[in-house]
Amino acid sequence: MCKAEGAALQRGMNFRLGRSYSVILMSRRPGAPYADQVEKDGKVLIYEGHDVARTRGGPNPKSSDQLLATLSGKLTQNGLFVEAARKFIEGQAPGELVRVYEKIKAGIWAYAGVFKLVDAWEEPAAGEECSSLSWNLSSHQT
Repeated sequence: MCKAEGAALQRGMNFRLGRSYSVILMSRRPGAPYADQVEKDGKVLIYEGHDVARTRGGPNPKSSDQLLATLSGKLTQNGLFVEAARKFIEGQAPGELVRVYEKIKAGIWAYAGVFKLVDAWEEPAAGEECSSLSWNLSSHQT
């Protein structure tokens, strides 16, 4: 996976990677930290955004809102994906193409295909008092 993408994929969301597409890593395995979903026979993915980073003495990432920007105003990975979805919805840009890999087992990833980012929204996180960001990715034939 890393060789195919020409990058060391250390995070779940990778906007553009210097190319014309983005990459996300998802997992629906028991105990996965995010509530990613596959719907409509694999044609639609619902992908949950990144939590804030875990820091010593900082808040629990699962009890903090997922941020769109840093304190300096720079867009986070969440913010970059939300902005791409907004531009698509408003007709300002084509849907962001996203290559998706799914974790099968520890250290084993399967290529799931290319999807198009078509929506983004915020919703209450399951069992938490914070909000979570989600993306709708539709199957895209290349």
